[in-house]
Amino acid sequence: MKTSPDNINNAANYMTALRALLEQVDPQPIDDYVDMLFDAWQEDRCVYLFGNGGSASCAGHHVADYVKTSQVTGQRRLRAYSLCDNVEMLTAISNDDSYDDVFRHPLESYGRPGDIAVAISCSGNSANVVRAIEFAAAHGIKTAAITGMTGGKIGALADVHMHIPSHHYGLIEDVQLSVGHIVAHTLRQKIAAQSNSA
Repeated sequence: MKTSPDNINNAANYMTALRALLEQVDPQPIDDYVDMLFDAWQEDRCVYLFGNGGSASCAGHHVADYVKTSQVTGQRRLRAYSLCDNVEMLTAISNDDSYDDVFRHPLESYGRPGDIAVAISCSGNSANVVRAIEFAAAHGIKTAAITGMTGGKIGALADVHMHIPSHHYGLIEDVQLSVGHIVAHTLRQKIAAQSNSA
């Protein structure tokens, strides 16, 4: 089913389109991403998420779930951070340098080899997320992308690419949030299973 804004004109149509889109999302890259985060948790690495607009909101929501929802009593928590949440840094870099560097700059400051950079983008082509992923890939930081549309540049660059095949921003962002919830709950199960086997 096509999911352009033109043929979604009521709640029932939207829900039908969302169900159809979920059926088109490949679950394997999501499981691969969970494994990547589980390895980061085991190695006490950091995970940095970022995106623009609604994707920035998704990044912050993912971080809350990765840190809070995935926690297991008695175990340390995953160290996940949103690079979208420091308004002072975002505006300083945008004003003094370039908006294209707002995610690369803090990633360059904080990121270390073995950490994970996670770009969330509907198009996959926003210059600031592309530059951050390119920096990460060149400096030993693992990369993941959650994209819509065609996947764009970051889809091709990322170690793990979770693709949501739609051009409808609302539907893409709905599934971006769902990916975060899937990941947080699955990660919690993996951490709990290891804790119980120890």
